Amino acid sequence: MINMKVDLSPALAQLRGMGERAENSVREAAFKGAKLVFDEAHRRAPQSKKAHWFYSRRHKDDQAGAKYLFRPGSLKKSIYLKHLDELQIKGEKEVYQISWRKRSSAIGYVPYAHMVEYGTVRQPAAPFVRPAFDAKKDEAQALMLETVMRAVQNA
Repeated sequence: MINMKVDLSPALAQLRGMGERAENSVREAAFKGAKLVFDEAHRRAPQSKKAHWFYSRRHKDDQAGAKYLFRPGSLKKSIYLKHLDELQIKGEKEVYQISWRKRSSAIGYVPYAHMVEYGTVRQPAAPFVRPAFDAKKDEAQALMLETVMRAVQNA
C-alpha cells in the first residue's frame, strides 16, 4: 500500500486569491463596459447646427410656460454616466446609469431629451441611448470579462 501526503494549502490559497481578485475587479469591469456604451451614446446624440429655443408648456399652477435657448451640443453635454451605489452588491454587482440631465446644471441639461429619444406626436423619435447600448453591448461584455480575467490571472 502506498500513502501519499500532499499539501494543497498553497493551491487553495491561490484559488482563494483568485476569487478575491475577481471580486475586486467587478466595479472596474462594469465601469469600462458602461463607459464604452456612454461614449457611443455621446457620439450618436443628435446635434443641431445652430442654437434653438425650447418652449415649455404651462405648469400645473397656471403659470405661463417659459422659453429656453439651447446651444448646439447641449444634448451631448447633458448625457451622464453615474454609478448607483444603492444597487451595488460589492464584488458581485455594480450598476451604472447612462441618461441625460433633466434639470438645470452648470454642466449642461436639456428638458426635452426624452422627446428626442422617444419622439412626440409631432416629431419622430431620434433615439441615441438605446441604439448605443445595442451597438456596444457585446463589445462591452467582452471588455468586462477581459478585465476580470486579467485581474484573476495577475497574481
